[in-house]
Amino acid sequence: MYIKCYKKLLQIAYSVFSLFRKHNRNKIVIALYRSEILEGNLKYVYKEILKQIPNAEIHLVYGQNKMNLRLFTEIFKLSNAKYVILDDYYLPIYLIKIKHNLKVIQLWHAAGAFKKFGYSTVGTKFGPKKEYLDLVPIHKNYTHVYVSTKKVIDFYAEAFNMSKNKIYPIGLARIDLFNHRDECSIIKGKIYQRYPHLSDKEAVNILIAPTYRANGRQGETSYSIIETLLQISPQINQRVQIIFKAHPYTSEQEIENLRKDSKILVAEEFTINEWMLVADAFVTDFSSAVFEFALLYRPIAHMIPDMNEYETNRGLYQDISLLSDGVILNDEKQLLSWINNRKRNEYADTSRMVKHNFDDTSNITEKIVKHFTSE
Repeated sequence: MYIKCYKKLLQIAYSVFSLFRKHNRNKIVIALYRSEILEGNLKYVYKEILKQIPNAEIHLVYGQNKMNLRLFTEIFKLSNAKYVILDDYYLPIYLIKIKHNLKVIQLWHAAGAFKKFGYSTVGTKFGPKKEYLDLVPIHKNYTHVYVSTKKVIDFYAEAFNMSKNKIYPIGLARIDLFNHRDECSIIKGKIYQRYPHLSDKEAVNILIAPTYRANGRQGETSYSIIETLLQISPQINQRVQIIFKAHPYTSEQEIENLRKDSKILVAEEFTINEWMLVADAFVTDFSSAVFEFALLYRPIAHMIPDMNEYETNRGLYQDISLLSDGVILNDEKQLLSWINNRKRNEYADTSRMVKHNFDDTSNITEKIVKHFTSE
């Protein structure tokens, strides 16, 4: 009853605001979610908008995605906007019937289609209940969704419960970083200045970035790569530097446990793509960040001893052997051996993986902005 009343009041507010506020063709609302600062896809699109639309009026909104009074201020900002741009979940868009002249641009924060999400998980332990979706139709109202390859359009149409005609395989904006040598050099310089030991020619930097694992009723599995890492840490070669990039939803207690280990650097100041620039190898489980790391042609491993349990409780869109050129690891000994056998500046042929997960890898941000502003 609370949700129904809240939705009704929010819709009334949006209708009233829209009625009395003149539509602003230059107004763009960018919805932040995982971070309170611009980064990743949103950062690149923001910069490109400034190039292509010099008179753009850009408003940044940090969406807490809670049904409270603050949401009405966000609705006020949306009521006369031309565009709202997001790369994750954004509650206000799902609770109202938007005007025909508002374009809702979903950049999404992941390349390819790896683990299932959204409507694809209905009926699983991880997924939302149908009763909740009837009240809060998540991912509703997108007018443009951008994905990395046409091969995943069907998966996103299912996950977002939307028409395939509104999903465009233009690419992932943030991978433009890897094509800008000067920018990469600057970022690497900043990281090495902050952490000088990472630039040691004898050091081997291994980036570890697991995906989010839900807890409680929605838990996919009980496995924790953090616990495994702490157990094998004393046996990791001295020349190896572990860089751990936690998912934004990782508990502070788990991160604090990692900080206590001198062999593990908890990566915080830079984005995961920026940390990739100084990584000689990458370890993950089911994180789609692996596809972006493949663009650097360096060794990849998936630590997934809970593969069967994960597929049962959440599920994957495609077989991992099709998606990835990475090595599959199933226990602590295999992970330890793989880590200790890595080399500095080691090459890995991930070309098949890149071809499968990306249709285009150049000037993506420019193409995305031109696309949604020209329609």
